[in-house]
Amino acid sequence: MRLRHLAAAGAAAAALTLTSVPPASADQPVAAAGPLKADRAKAKVFEDPKYHGKHTVFTRSVPNLPAHGFDRIGSAKNIGKRTVTFYQHINYSGAHFSLKPGESEPHFGNHPAMGPHSLHFR
Repeated sequence: MRLRHLAAAGAAAAALTLTSVPPASADQPVAAAGPLKADRAKAKVFEDPKYHGKHTVFTRSVPNLPAHGFDRIGSAKNIGKRTVTFYQHINYSGAHFSLKPGESEPHFGNHPAMGPHSLHFR
């Protein structure tokens, strides 16, 4: 009997890991494209400057931030152990700048990549 419950729990866990990721909402990590471990790559992004407004934590590279509910990013913190690069356009193109682990940017208007639309961890 116990073996059957363990098998059912394992199947349920496998089904959960294969489902698609819902759109980002405040304080929910988003797993998007990319093979990195979540505990090593983390960027907390905010819709408004000075770390205000809607926010979420990305743990994977994201080629299209608007598809995850972020048409603009006003500020960000790199709270992981990988460098994160923000790109002006989707699919990692256009002007860009990077935040090393522990760095933050209170106002994206200070960089040529205003309104980043993709981010990539390396």
